[in-house]
Amino acid sequence: MSINDDMFVSASNAFSNFAVIMHPFRNTTNTTTTRCSMRYNTTDRYVHSVAVVGIAKNSTNAEHFIFVFTAEKMSTMTPYVCIGHIMKSTCISTVQCTDMGTGGFHQEYFLIGVDNNGTFAYGFSSSFVFKLNIYANNITLNVSTNSVWPSLGFILHAMDVADTWAVVAGYGYLDDVKKNYAALGCLIDLSMIINASCTSLTSETTYLVPSNVISYSELYELSVGIRSQKVLVGVHRLSTVVIVRNLGSSLNVTGIYTLSYPGATSFGRVVDWADDTTIAVLVQDPDTTSWSKSQVFFYDERSVMLTSPLFTFPNNQQILGSRLSRPSFARFGITSEGNMAILTDNADILIIPLASAGYTSIWIDTIERVFAFYFQPTLCIGGTYKNRSSLGPCQICPPHTRNPGTFDNAVLQCIPCSNNSSTSFCPLASLVDIDLNTVPTYSQAVAYPETGDTTDVEDLLLKNMFQISSNARCLIISPLLWTLIVGGVSLFILVFMIVIKECECHQYVKCRKKAKNIFKHTDIIGEGEMWAGGLATFSILVLVSFSYWFSVSFIRRYPLEEVFEPATFACDQSLVNAQFSSGLELLDIPKSEESQPIFDLLDAQIFYLTIELINTGFMCDSIKTQENLSGTKYV
Repeated sequence: MSINDDMFVSASNAFSNFAVIMHPFRNTTNTTTTRCSMRYNTTDRYVHSVAVVGIAKNSTNAEHFIFVFTAEKMSTMTPYVCIGHIMKSTCISTVQCTDMGTGGFHQEYFLIGVDNNGTFAYGFSSSFVFKLNIYANNITLNVSTNSVWPSLGFILHAMDVADTWAVVAGYGYLDDVKKNYAALGCLIDLSMIINASCTSLTSETTYLVPSNVISYSELYELSVGIRSQKVLVGVHRLSTVVIVRNLGSSLNVTGIYTLSYPGATSFGRVVDWADDTTIAVLVQDPDTTSWSKSQVFFYDERSVMLTSPLFTFPNNQQILGSRLSRPSFARFGITSEGNMAILTDNADILIIPLASAGYTSIWIDTIERVFAFYFQPTLCIGGTYKNRSSLGPCQICPPHTRNPGTFDNAVLQCIPCSNNSSTSFCPLASLVDIDLNTVPTYSQAVAYPETGDTTDVEDLLLKNMFQISSNARCLIISPLLWTLIVGGVSLFILVFMIVIKECECHQYVKCRKKAKNIFKHTDIIGEGEMWAGGLATFSILVLVSFSYWFSVSFIRRYPLEEVFEPATFACDQSLVNAQFSSGLELLDIPKSEESQPIFDLLDAQIFYLTIELINTGFMCDSIKTQENLSGTKYV
């Protein structure tokens, strides 16, 4: 694949076609006028490399687009270079090809690149190097590699072209006897091409098998990216990225970084510059994310460590939609303006435009049957901000700052919260500043229940029957209180009847006799013999009624697992109809054969963790579980 800000092209030898996108970052509305599928005009073609030119210099209304590619006739193994022309509005395409040799042997590596002006294309193979005038369709220079590489047996693997110079990375040796291959970076002056200046990129400690270097092997892949006078080289086999500076006549290695992510099967197979100081590195299976099998890690060129990436793509803000089922990234490229395109192993294309400060590029969902999927710059969500243009996500607001997420304009910095940190609840990714004085406290800590001092139901009954407390609620439900009240009323009636008898009030004598008769019938103490016993019976009935209410209510508080309401029938509302005992054992004590199965069941038990996101704009689908081992805090 090849990409610039005007054009994207990828070649698929399996499907014999080119996928072409014009103005990939200018229009993210998924319109069909910018995407074309350009079929090979022959079945006898194997495309080695492509390079985009973009809008033709003589194009009217940006209608005419050009790209170049190197290929090989499979039947005769003849190498050739082609210029592809395609019209944006109609997808009509033409191809102009030029043979570069008589063939007879296969080209393992046949690379091509276009200078920054889009005027000349430069091709490099294992046997020849050429310069192509794109608009004249003329090979202006074609030389043997013997006049280009000072290293014997140099096998190129990757290249990138600037305006007047290029860098080719490959494997070569200087000792014709030992043939100790090493990774080399060669600086080429495009005005003359011959006599490249090569520099060793790494210090090899093992002998490289020549067959692995000469023939294609994914493990031995290299990648090159140029930015200004700096060159980035990825050495896949060593999980290493090398930063090199162009000194004019030679290359100088300024930094070598070797990283090994646990679980990663590939690091550095593809590299590129995101901007003047940020590098991007492809990592395969970094931690098996739910979005993809690959991630692009972005680092500051001066701090490339396991724990120091600036961000990764994809991430929990820039996810891949459900249309892609955890793809693996085959290639990616970043343009001079900072836009990125990714080619997956299934030939799907991701278009990620550079997002300005306050924005991040997020996935645009689509149900159309397309091969290109677009991301679109969108305002940072609440609780985040972004103070610079980049391909990455928005940053989380630090503690004591906030972003409500309700602004129409981009948020470059989060708003400071209250200066009173003791009463302000403003954690990471806050939306608002919450005054803790307005939030009731709630403790989730619950002590293991203990069995009360009184466990016998008769003792509990006596304790609750004859208990009086100063608490208003306890007084209202106290059996003793109501018994005393009824007893007091009965005593008043008794005194009143005695007064009537002693005073011989004849008008009340008849009423007194009727009352005595009624009280005798209610007497359960003297079995109807004493009317005073009837008065005492009322107090006993009150006491018995409360006893019955307490007993029934207490029985209904079993089993404990089905009781959720407080014990309103007793002064102690935590009263339970259960006894507790603990069988806790220290984990370091050897287990008996009888108890070991219980511990095995506990080890196999599934625990569910419930998380509530408070005062933040992140949703529940932003949560991702991850086990961080030592030295792997990189997401």
